Amino acid sequence: MNPTIENMIAAPEQMATLIGRRVRYQQQEYEVTDLLPEEGLLIISADHSSDVQEDSYGRANRLVPKRHNLKYRDADGSPSAIWDDLAFLDDPLTD
Repeated sequence: MNPTIENMIAAPEQMATLIGRRVRYQQQEYEVTDLLPEEGLLIISADHSSDVQEDSYGRANRLVPKRHNLKYRDADGSPSAIWDDLAFLDDPLTD
């Protein structure tokens, strides 16, 4: 595993620097839009595709960007396998 990723996971303020970065995931481009360090989630959103968001009654309410909530660390705090599926498009993560 890339030591840079391991260091970033250990320091949430470094993980926050990923917000706004363009990534490729499942052959589509996304942007890192949020980070939930307590849950270990990296949120990526697409501008090329939309999903229907439902209201509290389950009725279609509005279109929102397609989004994925990706677990970036496992229960032990180690990097999850998701890092193998993400490619940073702006510039790669380096040591």
